[in-house]
Amino acid sequence: MLLPQDKALLALMVFIIMLGMGATLRSDDFRNVFKNPRGVFVGFLSQFGWMPIIAYLLAVVLNLPNYVALSLILLGATPGGTTSNLFTYYSRGSVSLSVSMTVCSTIAAIFMMPLLLGLYATEFAEGLTIPYKNIAGALAMLLIPVAIGMYIRKLSVTWAQRIEKLASFTGIGVVLFLVGIYSLRNQDLLMDTPVSYYVAAIMLGICGFVLGYLASKVLGLKHKECKTVSLETGIQNGPLTLGIIALTFTSSQGAEMLLLPSIYGITILLTATLATLVYRKIDAKEQVQDSLKLKAS
Repeated sequence: MLLPQDKALLALMVFIIMLGMGATLRSDDFRNVFKNPRGVFVGFLSQFGWMPIIAYLLAVVLNLPNYVALSLILLGATPGGTTSNLFTYYSRGSVSLSVSMTVCSTIAAIFMMPLLLGLYATEFAEGLTIPYKNIAGALAMLLIPVAIGMYIRKLSVTWAQRIEKLASFTGIGVVLFLVGIYSLRNQDLLMDTPVSYYVAAIMLGICGFVLGYLASKVLGLKHKECKTVSLETGIQNGPLTLGIIALTFTSSQGAEMLLLPSIYGITILLTATLATLVYRKIDAKEQVQDSLKLKAS
């Protein structure tokens, strides 16, 4: 269970994360989206299409308890975050596309998350109350720090870059903070955590990577854009999910629902690193092949 001071600190962390997201954005980014909307459109389908379905199927196949299944579906319906932007940069993807996808999916989530929860989570809500209005309201409020971040970038790029770095570290800090609380207050719960919880958390990210890339390839995006959609799809905004659960569900519900997203927050860093290494290796092979072709010609 989270104490009031824990919730206040968590709310501050989520505010900083969204502030950092806004600090990466310029008005030109939105204009570029309208000029070439295909990448964002594919990302939208991936984010709000397959990810909630994957979460639902994992919950059914693994026979997860209702509260765990609900948290998994909530995680699957959550938009991307600054962590996906960071891994896109490491994998030499399109950072501008990643950032555009992140902000567009965050805005769309105000409407899409309650809709998707109503579609996929109803059968797991027995004995639980899904605060649809609270979730939509919390997401809408998060657009305020995004707007502030954009304004800061307009005034000073240097300060915007500092805030962006702070937000990236804060995202990891949210996960470590909540895992630390769980470790101290719920030692028995962690020791008895079923393997199926770990399988669900890991497979959600991996399936997102694979399906995001394949869908992009089928719809004609370039390899650089496919990598971007892949990472943006597989890396959900875990800290935002944790914040929504902690701040909108009741204490008794939230305490049980925080476990799986916390596991996801740790495991996604490992699987995203693996995906980045795979993409970097593919890029290296393509560079060698291109150089050989140039020599042959």
